[in-house]
Amino acid sequence: MTSQLDKPSEWATGSDAPTSKQKAFLTTLAADKDAPIDPASLNKSEASQKINELKNAETKNPGATAGEPIQDPDSWSTGGDQATGKQTGYIAAMAREAGEEVETGGMGKTEASKRIGELKEKTGM
Repeated sequence: MTSQLDKPSEWATGSDAPTSKQKAFLTTLAADKDAPIDPASLNKSEASQKINELKNAETKNPGATAGEPIQDPDSWSTGGDQATGKQTGYIAAMAREAGEEVETGGMGKTEASKRIGELKEKTGM
């Protein structure tokens, strides 16, 4: 089933400037895929399409380990947002493996990412 989200060119706000989150994600993806892109030259619709294109492109940095943050978590524009379910679930699983108890309620994305890194080192997961 196709939704309007699948058709950025039809968005009512598609011709608006890209959001700060789109610009940040595009910059990160462009660096990973070695693709020169100026996010400021795109509108919201074009930025969304470029993000999808780059997400599906072959990475130019195949040595990168999956799960490592693409950039410093302290610089994430969404770092203060509530940690995702995947983050808290991963923390819980690794904490059990490490024999620790971790309270994830109210944890932000940045804090969760850092805790995941600490637990990865401790457990070797």
